[in-house]
Amino acid sequence: MNLFFCGGIAKSGTTLLQKILNLHNDISCEFEDDLNFLLREFIKIRKLYNSKIKQIGDRIGLKEVKPVSSKVYDNALFKIINDIAEERRLDKKFIGISDNNFLLENFNILHDNFINSKSILIFRNPIDRAISLWNHNHRLCKKENNYGHIKVLEVDGKLDLNTFVIHKSNLWNTQVKKISEKIKKKDNNLLLVTYELLCTKKSDVVKKIFDFIGCNYDDSTINNILENTSLEKFRSKSSYPEFYDKGSLNFGEDFVSLKTIKKSIELSRESLDLLNIKIPDKFK
Repeated sequence: MNLFFCGGIAKSGTTLLQKILNLHNDISCEFEDDLNFLLREFIKIRKLYNSKIKQIGDRIGLKEVKPVSSKVYDNALFKIINDIAEERRLDKKFIGISDNNFLLENFNILHDNFINSKSILIFRNPIDRAISLWNHNHRLCKKENNYGHIKVLEVDGKLDLNTFVIHKSNLWNTQVKKISEKIKKKDNNLLLVTYELLCTKKSDVVKKIFDFIGCNYDDSTINNILENTSLEKFRSKSSYPEFYDKGSLNFGEDFVSLKTIKKSIELSRESLDLLNIKIPDKFK
């Protein structure tokens, strides 16, 4: 099975990446997963089961009950991930698992357990990413009638967009640096792309992604993707068109103050440089 993983920090263009991949005739990458949910449930089950077998041992007078190791559950989790991929593969040559947090935290572990698998990570400048997250959570609050989506946007108990963007830009810088530290010096099974380039040079980046995966393409393949991955197309085919927001690339211009933009860039410059995300001249 030609397996790959794709994803990134939420609101960085992960859905766009997944949909582009799924449009190739030889690729199945139809859904977005939450493997961290599975991991959390496995951790709960392990604790509960070890508690249960200890209780049984106590009842029959055993002095010691050896707990089931985490390795057993790790192997079970990887088996489920593999089976998810197999089930979705159908007749396609390549199968993609789209995930965000689990992939970012564990891509080296995934590579070790899924030999020859590949990973594609997408990043977006932290200012537009934070604004997109802010808008997304406000929409979710309305859609699901759950104020918890708004509550998580507060910084020090205050709900303020400018403060939120600065806070998230600082966290983004730390997260990108941690991810960078995990990346081996030269990893041929890992590809980094940016939302900025995927939007402004879509054809070139899509070809680079397909070359990385190892799938064939021609002009008609690329043209089909270009025609069917606009925000307008996504909205017209979605039961929740509001999800597909503006997809801004202007570093928060017209949304937050100039002071906020410059402070956010200052806090995240190191990682912006690492990812070769170009800062607009007006904000330098």
